[in-house]
Amino acid sequence: MIGTITHLVFDLGGVIVELKGAPILNEWAGADDTPEQSWEKWLTSKAPRAFESGLIDENTFASKIVEELSLSISKEEFLDYFISLPIGPFPGAIETLQKLKQRYTTALFSNSNILHWERKMNEMKLGPVFDHHFASHLMGKVKPDIEAFNSIVADLAVSPSKILFFDDNEMNVKAAQQVGINATRVVGFDQLRVALNEYNIR
Repeated sequence: MIGTITHLVFDLGGVIVELKGAPILNEWAGADDTPEQSWEKWLTSKAPRAFESGLIDENTFASKIVEELSLSISKEEFLDYFISLPIGPFPGAIETLQKLKQRYTTALFSNSNILHWERKMNEMKLGPVFDHHFASHLMGKVKPDIEAFNSIVADLAVSPSKILFFDDNEMNVKAAQQVGINATRVVGFDQLRVALNEYNIR
């Protein structure tokens, strides 16, 4: 049984922001991965971790990911697809976040990068709907590393038991739980809405 929740932390892609698909398509990798396996491959690959930690630029990232995963496309083709991954906020997401912000401290915690961050904050108008912004490329820390979650807890200056975190990836959910954060996997905004109701958060 969880205690009193005061802080709500949300992943963006796949939870608040609709994505076009997984960052790596099976046809490029000659694989037959499930969406979960594809995301796990992404989260544990060196190139995305370096890029989303802010350590390398987009061209180096594209070259490295194509080489690392032996993709059948060029780095230019990959980069074009990757840039277009975030479509925009799910319908109703911004309005829901605005309401939640009146009763809870809200934060985003996203593995992000210089290609997507400005779009999400400005074009998609997500900046003002959160009290705190934790973006991996600005923090220099990425999910699912325990260090990243410990950093969030320290910055929020609250007991992890008072935090409720939503992410669409099980690896990230388990990492959050390891540091004492209440965490739930949701895929898409409809599942998030259901989960919020189950926690009696409105």
